[in-house]
Amino acid sequence: MHDKSGLYRQMHAIKGADFNTCFYCGCIATKYDLAPPLKYAEFYLRTHEPVDFYRISSCEECLNFLKQCKSGLLGQRVDFAKAKLARKYKRAVRIYEVWEKDEVEGLDYGLKRSVNAGLKLGKETYDRLRFQGFDFEVEGEKHSAYYVDLAEFSVFGDNFDNFRDALNYASKAYRIPKAKLIEMFSEHENSFDKAIKAFHLELERKLYEKELKKLCGEFAKEHKQNVKFVMHTVEIYRRNNENMTIEKALKKLYEEQIKNWRKPILTPAK
Repeated sequence: MHDKSGLYRQMHAIKGADFNTCFYCGCIATKYDLAPPLKYAEFYLRTHEPVDFYRISSCEECLNFLKQCKSGLLGQRVDFAKAKLARKYKRAVRIYEVWEKDEVEGLDYGLKRSVNAGLKLGKETYDRLRFQGFDFEVEGEKHSAYYVDLAEFSVFGDNFDNFRDALNYASKAYRIPKAKLIEMFSEHENSFDKAIKAFHLELERKLYEKELKKLCGEFAKEHKQNVKFVMHTVEIYRRNNENMTIEKALKKLYEEQIKNWRKPILTPAK
């Protein structure tokens, strides 16, 4: 088998500021990644699958991630490295998204130290995940860094270029705890608008159920009725008339079904 190392072309950063920079995450590059890995070079030559045959500046951590990636395309290797990075530091990123520095001051020493460490690591990871690569040339041919598309997030028309800022705004503007908002964001198609609407609908439902239980309980006690019967009847009334309040439904129940149940029996006068 012939030596395939000569197939690989070196990527050179066009701007001096990008020299010795990991193309995948922006850290200091101390290693080189190969697209595809050397052991798969023969496969790509024989199958004519799309391949770049690039030698890419990389940090040691990204290179370790990419040992599991068989792709010969730079863009796919970028996606693979980013996914591994996000998974490894998921907890730190979550801390960075949820906590603000001024919120940490009131914590006890141990927790404060832990959260601050998470904030620092989370910020570093956030920057690495958002790093878009750099303009480079290969054998005189110039290429733009277009391998990472930064997502934009919208909150009812207000646009943000990163999740953290959008989360902070949405949490404060619509009074939703960040942890809850993150959960609902993922449950509602990664949409802040849908998550916020769902949260407030759920909140309205819980407040309604609390009021329903309270008013029906008081009504049942006053008129010596079964509370489940009262709640069920009120719900039926309100399904038939969405504009009917709980109070009006209880009044209707009293007038139609309870008022005449226990009328005193009048004895004819002698």
